[in-house]
Amino acid sequence: MKSLIGYLFCIAVAVVMAVMIDGTGGVLIAVILLTALIASLLLTKRLSRKLTVSIDCKHKLLAKGDIVEVLIKVEKHSRLPSPVIEIRLESGAQLAAKAESGIRFSMLPNRQAQTVKLEFKANYSGRSYIKVAAFEAVDFLGLSRSSIPVEEEAGFIGLRIMPNVPDTGTQMDVIRTATDNVGFDDSEDETSETAMGSTGTPGYEHRAYSPGDPLKKINWKLSSKRGIYMVRLDEKLSVTSQVFVLDLPEGVENYSCRRADVIIEGALAMLSMLAQQGLETDFYYYIEKWNMLSVKSLGDVYLLAEALSDMVPYSQTDRLPDEALRTGMNICFTVISSSDVKLAEELFSYKNVTVVADVSAGFTAGAGDIWTCSEDFEFKHLN
Repeated sequence: MKSLIGYLFCIAVAVVMAVMIDGTGGVLIAVILLTALIASLLLTKRLSRKLTVSIDCKHKLLAKGDIVEVLIKVEKHSRLPSPVIEIRLESGAQLAAKAESGIRFSMLPNRQAQTVKLEFKANYSGRSYIKVAAFEAVDFLGLSRSSIPVEEEAGFIGLRIMPNVPDTGTQMDVIRTATDNVGFDDSEDETSETAMGSTGTPGYEHRAYSPGDPLKKINWKLSSKRGIYMVRLDEKLSVTSQVFVLDLPEGVENYSCRRADVIIEGALAMLSMLAQQGLETDFYYYIEKWNMLSVKSLGDVYLLAEALSDMVPYSQTDRLPDEALRTGMNICFTVISSSDVKLAEELFSYKNVTVVADVSAGFTAGAGDIWTCSEDFEFKHLN
């Protein structure tokens, strides 16, 4: 706008000069200005067809907090100097420009290619992207601009951002709830001297808890009666896996990457707690189809975090996979809130499902069996 005003002012000066001072000089100045404008517009139009842009980066799998350096390469297929080139990049909601998201420069006649850099920061997890949103040539006088087409593959970078695996320590209520669901027999209140230990010699089925004993072996029913923790020395029933399901549906009101991260990282925090206690978990998540990963160790938790770096909200008729429902007991980590009435009704219609939602989701105890997860990954049951 300033360039246009300045140009019009010069034309006005030339007209005033032609009328009041020197007709020939004023007309000459006006002709020079008009010729410069026409030449600038024609050269810009021609040169804009000789410019191409591509973007790339070294790493396409990121961790939260990482800085990704985007290399923007502009090639000029002409020996003439380029007009002013303006490029603006756009990113997914998980990323944010560290400083500026656009650049402006020109290329000298002897320069056939130029590479510039822009930096973006990964703030949230999931599948994301960086693309060229605008590639324009501004004429030499700065009066007009023309958009230059960009090849889709050259102007787009797909990125994946891994969620963190929080270390929340051991939350006993969470461990106890999980232990109640994994097939231990807590029906025997008293110890039995006829039970056979792993060595084949007579031994007690329970004993007092000692530091270092796996929490999964605690008999919670007997412990509550004795007033001290009691652990099993033999397991009469085989241990079955706890089942987790990640619910990330489309159509969530006020959806935010922050809320999704609280739920995803909350699930990873709980998995980490269970894995450290030797509890196995089957984790179901939807990326193009329902996938399942059996989590037995902390290494599996980090493998799952890498897999979840490709998560996006999905459109799915069946909110929970049939394979998970057949196990009978599920813990569903969901991004929905109480304002998502239809989605909540559908989720709570499933039987034997414990729901874990963001603490700010607004659910009350009467809605169902619900746990909340805070931003510090503290889990609380709504009684």
